[in-house]
Amino acid sequence: MNQPLSQHDLECVYANAVNTIQSQMNFSDAVHELEQAARAGHGKAALFLAQLYHQGFRVERDSIKAQYWQNMATMQA
Repeated sequence: MNQPLSQHDLECVYANAVNTIQSQMNFSDAVHELEQAARAGHGKAALFLAQLYHQGFRVERDSIKAQYWQNMATMQA
């Protein structure tokens, strides 16, 4: 059974995923990690995803996903 991640663990997942995206490594894994952190309540991860999808940076531009993650970030603030 999976244990919920602590805020510290979520911050580590977020930092690792952002670093991966910025260093142009495996984007799909990093986006997946960001989505997991955002769904677990990490607002910065949700906001970062919103920005990625809005700009089409390292992902296909998608205004619906951008709005979804923006709403998640707002709810988690």
